[in-house]
Amino acid sequence: MSAPASFDALARAYEAFRTGYAGELFDVLFEAGLAAGERVVDVGCGTGLVTEELVRRGCRLSGVDLSEPMLERARARVPQASFLTAAAEALPFSAAAFDAATSAQAFHWFDQPRALAELARVVRPGGLVAIWWKAIVRGDPVRSARDQVARELGLEPTPDVLAGGFPAFDAAPLCERRLRVIPWRIETTVAEFLGYERSRARARAAYGERLEDYFALLARRLGDPAAVLSIGYVQHLYLGRVPRAASG
Repeated sequence: MSAPASFDALARAYEAFRTGYAGELFDVLFEAGLAAGERVVDVGCGTGLVTEELVRRGCRLSGVDLSEPMLERARARVPQASFLTAAAEALPFSAAAFDAATSAQAFHWFDQPRALAELARVVRPGGLVAIWWKAIVRGDPVRSARDQVARELGLEPTPDVLAGGFPAFDAAPLCERRLRVIPWRIETTVAEFLGYERSRARARAAYGERLEDYFALLARRLGDPAAVLSIGYVQHLYLGRVPRAASG
């Protein structure tokens, strides 16, 4: 990751306000071949949202992140898993140590070719690699309000992580590559959504000195903190396998 110190400061907000991912997304992972009992490394695990769900479904987890404050919360959340401070580009594991690897909402912070090569190295031949992001859908009223507030302050709204696609995945040493797009809708309060916004490192990096102005104006635009928001998301799930050795 670049700038781990910024994530150190966000650990509390991550734990309090990050909403995780749709159950359907995890169902797809298991339909793709992930199974209870398998060894999984969760790269960029943060406070352990994905780690927790995969442990609940019977997998054996190792989580990796550069932020020790994030990992402290992950250890408390998922005591059944093991956690290490390490970079995605230099994983401290032997070759083929895992049956699968996951990375959620984190890969844009990595040197993607190097990190993908590391995932392919530490996952056994035939094992699954799953990388995904979620974003509020274009046209959703909450996303529109967020973008309008940024523009009113003379700021450019943060673009989708996948605005330029994911070319590193196409070039990765993987086979059976495919993309699943999974819609999801959540209900949350205005106060909870504003907490989520405060956990977004990309917003902090983009808005800089105007960040508090952005939060204040967005809070006024969304209104009653107790009001319920229904927000539409899209989740982009990239799946691939580590190639098996060619038979001779």
